[in-house]
Formats: sequence, structure tokens, C-alpha cells
Amino acid sequence: MLKLTVITPSLNQGAFIERTIRSVLDQGYEDLEYLVVDGGSTDATVEVIRRYEDRIDWWVSEPDAGQTDALAKGLERATGDVIAYINSDDYYLPGAFEAAVGALDRTDARWVAGAAVNVDEHDRPTEELGGVWVPTLPTDDEGRPAGRHWWLLNNWSVPQPATFWRRELFQEYGGFRPDMHFAFDVEFMERLALAGEMPHLLPDQKLAARVMHSDAKSSDISRWKPEYRHLRRVLRPALTTRERVCLRAGLILKAISRLYTVPRHAVRTFRLKGGVRNVIFHPALGRLGDLLDHLPERVRPKIRTRDRR
Repeated sequence: MLKLTVITPSLNQGAFIERTIRSVLDQGYEDLEYLVVDGGSTDATVEVIRRYEDRIDWWVSEPDAGQTDALAKGLERATGDVIAYINSDDYYLPGAFEAAVGALDRTDARWVAGAAVNVDEHDRPTEELGGVWVPTLPTDDEGRPAGRHWWLLNNWSVPQPATFWRRELFQEYGGFRPDMHFAFDVEFMERLALAGEMPHLLPDQKLAARVMHSDAKSSDISRWKPEYRHLRRVLRPALTTRERVCLRAGLILKAISRLYTVPRHAVRTFRLKGGVRNVIFHPALGRLGDLLDHLPERVRPKIRTRDRR
């Protein structure tokens, strides 16, 4: 049996962390090492941790530099053959460890990802929050022209709470980037994939639940966008020259598509002012007539004065 180390980074999640801890301990996995790294919570978090400290191999509550710093502390102490981390507001579903570690034991893969259920803060699965996140390979979402640039353009990843890695991957490829606080897991997954380390997928097995609430890091995707840009910069050298050109072209096209996405209120104003004829056609025709004034008269086409309003 492979030894499993689970790390829980935490900060002021006293309302959720007991369920997280129990979801780890109640798996009944025989060779488990459980580490809890708290960033100095001021709510009930530490009180909850103390209730289970006889079953937790190591824990600490002290100020840190963020989630990646907490995970780095855990990775430094981890001794398991397999590493996983679960945030203090998410939780594992029954049988997750047996399914994930068992898959690693049976295959040549060095990391594995199952499906994750999206639930609200009352643990209710909801389609509005995306239902079930089923893992896919990065090659499944490629467009034309095919290539790994799509992996970065699409911000490919698999459900983090349902993902388990062999510890040797962290030793070979490094840990989570300390200069990222939101998309560090996405960067690590894409770093592995670009190096040829593809995950073994368990799409039909729900291993974990992602709790979506107002204070969750994933509740505001705008906070992730700067790190997605940073992610592309640091991973771009792993692409071929052609893929780098395609990546740049794809980013330009995405920017243009956002530029020409017209808000609903702008469409309404556009219609009230007369639509295409008054807002675009006549002004454009007038500007064209002004440009034609600079042509010699012998080659200048005739444009009616009323078309140049």
C-alpha cells in the first residue's frame, strides 16, 4: 500500500474546516499522514484543529505568506509516496483515497484526477454552480491549428481537490510557485503536462466536493486573470516556435473578441439612435466622401451630397 500525505492549508475557515478534517480522517486509509498548516486564524479554526490533534500527524498555526507558503511548509514535511492537498472549505467524498491511490498503484501514471462536485455552502449540489467538474486531458480541448498553445489559452486544469500526485513529481519539477496565490495549481498541472506528464483520469468517480461560497477564492474569477497572464509568460518557453506564434495570435483574437462584445445597454442605445443606418452607414459614407475629395477630379467617383450627411 502506498503511503498518502494529505495537506490542508487554512486561514479563518472555522465554519468549514471540521468537515474537511473529518472527510480526511473518515476515509479510514491505513497508511495516512495528515498535515494541517494554518496561517494564524483568529476565528474558531484552531479550536477545531485541537479537537482532532491526536489524529493529525503535524499542525501549526502561525502567520505565513499565503496559501503557497503554507503548502510549501507541508511539502517540506511530507513523507508519503503520494501527495494531495484539500483546502479547508472543501472536502473528500467517501472512498476517494482508495480510488485515487489504487489507480496510481495499478498504472504507470504519476498523477491522477477524478471528478469533483460543486456545492453551495449548505452542501447542496447545484447546476447553477457548474454541477460536476469532470476531468479531461488538455488535448481534448484543442482547436485549429492543433497544438499545446491551446492548453494555455484555455487555462486547462483538472479538479484540484480530486487530484493526487506522486511525491517524486514535486522533487523533479519543483513545487507550487510562491509568486502565485490563485492559479498556482493550474500552473503546476500545465507545467507537468507540457513536460509530458499526463494525468490518469477517473472521470466517472466523484472524489471530492468544491464548496462555492462568497469568501471562496474561486468566487471572483477576475482575481485570477493577472495570474493566468503570468502563467502564460512563465510556461511559454516550453512551447515550440510555431506554438508560441499561435499563442500570441490566439491572445490577440481573444482581446479583439472582448473588444467587440457589446453590452446590452449599448445595444439598446444603438437601436434607439437608428441602428446601422444612422450610427454606422451614413457617418462612414460621409468620411469616405471627405477622403475622395483628395483624389483628382478625373478619377473621383460622384457621391450625392445627401449621402455625405
